[in-house]
Amino acid sequence: MKNGYAHYLLDFIVIVLGISVSYFLNDQKTEHEKSEKEQVILSSLLSDIEVMEAYIHSRQQTLKSDSLWMDYLVTHWDRVNQDSMVNEFTKTQFHASFHNLFLDIREFHLPIASFQMVIQDGSLNLISNTEVKRLINTVVFLSKEQLLNNVQQEMDLQLAFQDRLMQDGDPELISMLPVTHEELEDRFAGSLDYTDQSRDEIRVILSKPYAKNYLSLKFRHRYFVNIFLRRFAAEVRDLKGLIRAEIDGRG
Repeated sequence: MKNGYAHYLLDFIVIVLGISVSYFLNDQKTEHEKSEKEQVILSSLLSDIEVMEAYIHSRQQTLKSDSLWMDYLVTHWDRVNQDSMVNEFTKTQFHASFHNLFLDIREFHLPIASFQMVIQDGSLNLISNTEVKRLINTVVFLSKEQLLNNVQQEMDLQLAFQDRLMQDGDPELISMLPVTHEELEDRFAGSLDYTDQSRDEIRVILSKPYAKNYLSLKFRHRYFVNIFLRRFAAEVRDLKGLIRAEIDGRG
């Protein structure tokens, strides 16, 4: 009887151990799969960050060029060297031009799709580093929104100025507004074919007091755009360091 009881007890222990080992191995497999998924997510975010940093750098260079010209114009409005302006606008191409300062809108299209996706589909929960998760939320929901809100305010100012231009009945001003896409492409590429036209555009716009007021307000607001852009860039840089450390630590 005792031998039979011992036999049943041994069988029970074997079964329990088998189940425990099975659960353990299954948990190990699950954790390994989660770790692999997390690695894929982190790698994807890192790739997006590198694209974003290139975009931010390009945008900062363009805004810097714009700001230098705005600073010059608002402080030298009545004594601008128009020939020098035309020459510089031709050389700097996309980085600064009459159109960029007075007629076109500087939009921001941040390449942030991977960040938004990991939040929307719940993949953020797979990231084990709480500081990485916190910084992702800060970048997406706070810093990005603050930056884009300030950019939108500048765009609203630009749109109000464009409305004022359309209301102005000056024949010279009206004649300079129409433009083809081909002309814009040539001018941004540095073509010298529009030198006289650019000089006339600058002369006409400098005769408008409301254009100076607009540029002064835009220059003032650009200060805040740059502040929030620098903050956004710094947080993206910090996030990049954290994610890279996570990836390297698992390698």
